[in-house]
Amino acid sequence: MEDLEAVKVVLPDIPVLANTGVKHDTVAEVMRVANGCIVGSSLKVDGDTWNAVDPDRARDFMDRAKAAR
Repeated sequence: MEDLEAVKVVLPDIPVLANTGVKHDTVAEVMRVANGCIVGSSLKVDGDTWNAVDPDRARDFMDRAKAAR
């Protein structure tokens, strides 16, 4: 979060995306700073990057992201 916050301070008018470590438990905190995020394994079945996307996990994640906005 420190790096993300530092970039946003230097570039306040430029969209900043978080590209790693964004999970269900951290998305609200990340979205308070970032304009968006890149998400991978958090949306997959059992959180495994090689599995298919789990619609329930994806829906829950997006609900949390939207609530943080």
